[in-house]
Parts: sequence; C-alpha cells; structure tokens
Amino acid sequence: MPLSPRRPSPLPAVAAFLIAALTVGQTGPARAADGLLDTMVQAAKDAPARLHEGNGKSYGAGIMTPEVLKACLVLAHGIDGVGARVAADKAAIRALDGKIQEAGPKLQKQAVAAVTDPKLRKIYATQVAEYNAWVDERRATVDRHNKAVREFSEMSGRFNGECNGRSYFPSDLAAVASDLPPGVQARLK
Repeated sequence: MPLSPRRPSPLPAVAAFLIAALTVGQTGPARAADGLLDTMVQAAKDAPARLHEGNGKSYGAGIMTPEVLKACLVLAHGIDGVGARVAADKAAIRALDGKIQEAGPKLQKQAVAAVTDPKLRKIYATQVAEYNAWVDERRATVDRHNKAVREFSEMSGRFNGECNGRSYFPSDLAAVASDLPPGVQARLK
C-alpha cells in the first residue's frame, strides 16, 4: 500500500480488538502502554483475581496453547517494530516534502539570475544539487516505507488469523517468558 497520509494505521484497530478478547475471563479492557505486545501483556496483568486456572486447563479452539502464545508474542513484537519504522519513514517523508516544496519555487526564481551571474551560478548549482539529493532521499524513503507497509500488512494478517480474538491463561505467559527472544523478554517487564 503506497503512502497515504489520510489512511490510519491498522495497528490501533488490531490492538483494540485484541484488548476486548484477549484473556480468559477478563471483565474490562486492558490499557496498553505502547504497542500490540504491551496490550497482550497488560491483558494478563488485568485478568481478574477470581480467574482460577487449576491443573486442568482446557485449550479449546479459542484459547492459545503456550507454544501459540509464544509465537503470538514474538509476532506482536515484530509488528510493533515494523509499525515504528512505518511511522518514522512517514515523518521523514513529510520533512523532505517540506524542504522540497520550499526549495522548488526559490530555485525557479533564481534560475534566470544564475544564467547571467557566475557567482550566483555556483550557489545555484549547489542548491540544485541539494534539492536533487532531497528528491533522491525521498524516493528511497518512500520505497522503504512502502516495503515496510507491505510487511506490516502481512504480519498483521498473520496476527489476525492466528492470535487475535484468542484468549490465553496468564500463567502460560509467565511460563513462556523465559523462552522468548531477549527483545521480547525486556518488554514483558
């Protein structure tokens, strides 16, 4: 999906749906600090105290096993990372757009004077080179942004299909925590 400043990121929608149905027996919505992984972790923390898991846990179709929970936590962490890259690229594109839009008319006005004045010609050539560098940088940033948007969309689709709307036992979160990649473990604390 190409850059579209008016199109909202799907991350809030994914997170909102996940909040509503994440933990077994949850009575109210969880509040995430930053991203999808934070929402998943907060849901376990917000699970009501009356939730008794016992030794006879039942993993029906709507409940994640510890293995699936681990995969979903890693996937949520990845989605958060890609979402941050998308947002950073979008900000960089906007900044470059501002520079390009401001410099373009100025260069057009200076073009005639640069033809007749050798001193202005040298300054003009430097400014044109800077302008062209911004255009090239913008093009590369848009390409990177569009690739990240496609990756985000693919990962979100996987998350929605495999994780979203499924509950998990808070004790399973504690059980898999030590077996997660270090970046995910750090965010669980």
